[in-house]
Parts: sequence; C-alpha cells; structure tokens
Amino acid sequence: MARLRAIKDQEPAVAVELAREGNRRFPDSADAPERTSILIHALAAVDKRSEARGEAEAMVNHYPDSTWVREVESFSGAHRHRNVRVNDAGQLIFE
Repeated sequence: MARLRAIKDQEPAVAVELAREGNRRFPDSADAPERTSILIHALAAVDKRSEARGEAEAMVNHYPDSTWVREVESFSGAHRHRNVRVNDAGQLIFE
C-alpha cells in the first residue's frame, strides 16, 4: 500500500497494475476499499473511464460501509444499489 500511495499520481498505469494485484490477492483486507479507490482514479488518469466507472459501481456495492465510498461516489457518480448484497463468496447478488 505504501508503494501504491507513493506512485498513484505520478505513475497511474503502474498503480492500476499494483492495485489490481493487491485486490486479487487481498480482496477483503482493510486496505481493499482504499486500494480500489486508487485503482478507479488511476484508470481515469490513463483514459480508461469506462473501466473506472465499472470498478466504481462494483466498489460502492462491495464495500458499502467504507469511508472511501463517499469519495468514489462523488468522483465517479456511481452509487450503491439498494437491492445488492455480497454473498459468502464475495460476489454481488442483485435481489
């Protein structure tokens, strides 16, 4: 996380790769919401706005209680769906 925080603004393409790897390895760690926020900003910085929006939609639903959600909502326009929950396998379920 320290390296990701240090490079996020100067090297967004590298930040994308590091954040994705971190989320793959530690999807529900305490740092996952912040890491995903960095990923979303980095994707937007490398002109992958569609991917950023998709990650934002997933993030606000997967980590609804995170303080990072408000920041991502204001940055991306993504908002939580009231009929979404996360199952035991970590997948989003639309009810």
